[in-house]
Amino acid sequence: MKFFKCLAIFILIHFKLNAQKSFDQGYIVKYAQDTVRGLVAVALNRDLTHSVKFKKEESAELKEYKPADLLGFGIGNDIYISKYFLNAAQDSVMETAFVKQLVKGEYSLYSYSKDELIYYLLQKDTTVYFLYDRVTDNLGEIKQEGNYMNYLNLISINCEKLANRYSRLVYNEKDLADFVLKVDNCSSNEKAISYYQKPKSVMQAFAFVGGFPPNLTQFTANFTLQFSLPRVYKNLSFNVGVNYSNTTKMTQVRDGGNNLLNITNKYNVISVPFTIQWNFTTSRLQPLFYAGLSGGFYNETSSYGTYGEPYTPQPFVVAMVVGFGLQMRIGSQFYIRAEEVCNINSQYDMEWQNPAIGIAYRF
Repeated sequence: MKFFKCLAIFILIHFKLNAQKSFDQGYIVKYAQDTVRGLVAVALNRDLTHSVKFKKEESAELKEYKPADLLGFGIGNDIYISKYFLNAAQDSVMETAFVKQLVKGEYSLYSYSKDELIYYLLQKDTTVYFLYDRVTDNLGEIKQEGNYMNYLNLISINCEKLANRYSRLVYNEKDLADFVLKVDNCSSNEKAISYYQKPKSVMQAFAFVGGFPPNLTQFTANFTLQFSLPRVYKNLSFNVGVNYSNTTKMTQVRDGGNNLLNITNKYNVISVPFTIQWNFTTSRLQPLFYAGLSGGFYNETSSYGTYGEPYTPQPFVVAMVVGFGLQMRIGSQFYIRAEEVCNINSQYDMEWQNPAIGIAYRF
């Protein structure tokens, strides 16, 4: 009961009504050419093509704008322009979307995401070419032939130093932006500008303390650094940290006289895990799964056989670690979290820890 009372008091003290949302400095450009600076909600590139959420300051109302509402917007160093164009890759459909500007010059280049695919718009004056890559199904059958090499070849024909380089490009923002920039600087007297930015990584630090009530048969404490690319893979992160776990398990065995004995086994683990984590949602309630490798010190004691003394201790053990859990955001920085972890190694096979329920804090 003490555990639940402390947990309830902790939540009440730190509970905040506002939900967490990450923002970057940015601006919106209205049709009257007015530029309004403020905070833009961080989202995946594919989501920003449909709408952008903006507020003038931290305490201001958050508003959502569609491509028809604005000339464009900026978030961090990225620029998005509202454009009306022909999507030639999907049955020639006319679309209006926010597209990210990569190059500005005689030929301007924009990227556009839809249905997990990335397309590019290549524009000269008022003519827009829609570029796309080959698409195959899970069996390798071609569903759609790509056309981007044809257009890159077309614009680079008059530049000898770029001859045939288009065929060696990788279909990504960096390679296409670099190539179009070189074409512009080769064929035009005006200096072209590249707006390409390497995807911005974000590091967040988390601390977690939890246990398994009522007798605290599991105690877990860890500090984790979480690295992610929220504009590219919002649900995926790479984690590294320090973890302490104390697990108590009760078993029964019979001695030589066939008497039933209650045995208490304790497992102490101090480890440094390296894991890849997937959050199934990014909402307030987040189921999650992670897996990776862990190196650490592992000691096991038992009230029977070793009489509470450690088994032959392993100075250092490398194990595979797998975990799953559920966390609920209760403020801008606090979470209620429950998780269960399994360590798998050659010395101790598969060892499940008891579930741990507690509080996580995001710094």
